[in-house]
Amino acid sequence: MKKIITLVLLFFSTIVQAQTRIDFIQFIGATADSLVFIVHSSIDSEIVEYNVEYKEEFDNIKVNVLYSAGLDIDCYCPVQTTIKIKKDIYQKAIVSLMIRYPVGVAYSDYFLRDSKEIDLSNIASIDNLSILSKIAIFPNPVQNMFHINLEESKVLNLEIYDIQGNLLLNNKVTSEMGIDVSFLSSGLYFVVINKEHTYKIIKE
Repeated sequence: MKKIITLVLLFFSTIVQAQTRIDFIQFIGATADSLVFIVHSSIDSEIVEYNVEYKEEFDNIKVNVLYSAGLDIDCYCPVQTTIKIKKDIYQKAIVSLMIRYPVGVAYSDYFLRDSKEIDLSNIASIDNLSILSKIAIFPNPVQNMFHINLEESKVLNLEIYDIQGNLLLNNKVTSEMGIDVSFLSSGLYFVVINKEHTYKIIKE
């Protein structure tokens, strides 16, 4: 029986490792004492519940996002988890995605699936967050060109990455410009503005 359970866990471990990942971490705001992020994850399973653990390590902090998953591995589920990190305390946050599966009436141990680091040394000093938070990208999905909607004219640094993290475009843009993406194949891409704000676009 123990061998069967071990084989089942190895089976799930092999399948989920291909799809379970942190796609990107988006900085969405700051309060008087905290920095707020959303962890965007892709998980090839149905999520039952999640929890977040914070562990201090000198001037860094480890953030473990603990997902409990069901057995429906045919469900490709994007998951968004909000995390809050104390402001002006840590230099770096290490965000780890961990997942566990039901085995009989219990759960397996947590498996580490992906990990990403956030440099907190510059984020804490953002002054114009209120302007950047008003950015909108349209249309989305996009065919050949999209635009950036910004309430005031401002020069922005724009980068486009594919889902493997390859940089495909790096330009200075303004809200009046159209961004030509006709050279991209159909699929999901990430638009990063000023190296701080990340948006998903779908190229048709």
